[in-house]
Amino acid sequence: MTTTKNTTMTETEALRADLELTRRHLADTVQQLTRQLNVPRRIKESAASAGHRAVQAAGTAGERAKDSARNLPARAKEMPATARQHPKATAAVGGAVALGVGAAAWIVGRGR
Repeated sequence: MTTTKNTTMTETEALRADLELTRRHLADTVQQLTRQLNVPRRIKESAASAGHRAVQAAGTAGERAKDSARNLPARAKEMPATARQHPKATAAVGGAVALGVGAAAWIVGRGR
């Protein structure tokens, strides 16, 4: 009977060890699910990531604007020659700009 009792204890210990292992695995799984379902934390991480991307995009846009500003005097000097080469296009663009300014002034005037 001693052998049966030792075998039973060994099986019991094995079951307890297996139970403990299962508990640990379950605890890890619950912890991972909790992290994934933590919506406020995920929103903060997403917002921070979007903020970093916006800062990078603004820096790139700023560099492009600086480059364009540096080239503006040269392009302004080219404009009269371009206008002489394409007078109809220049008139059309000028008319569109005047129409836009007039429409904006009319809308602002109506709001008062």
